[in-house]
Amino acid sequence: MTPSEIQTLVCGIVIGAQSMAALNAYWASKDATRAATEAQAALKQSAGDRYLNSFRSYRLQHRSRV
Repeated sequence: MTPSEIQTLVCGIVIGAQSMAALNAYWASKDATRAATEAQAALKQSAGDRYLNSFRSYRLQHRSRV
């Protein structure tokens, strides 16, 4: 191999490694955003469940005795 070919090979490997690092950072960012959205949805679901359970308990405690 000529020095020019070796230099081209090294540059290709370096550019490929940098491209993969940037792509992995992008994927990690997307995963973090998705996880945050899912966590927020789970929090809202949990809050709704707690409200409904407390309302059900309130109705059971305060129902009229006939």
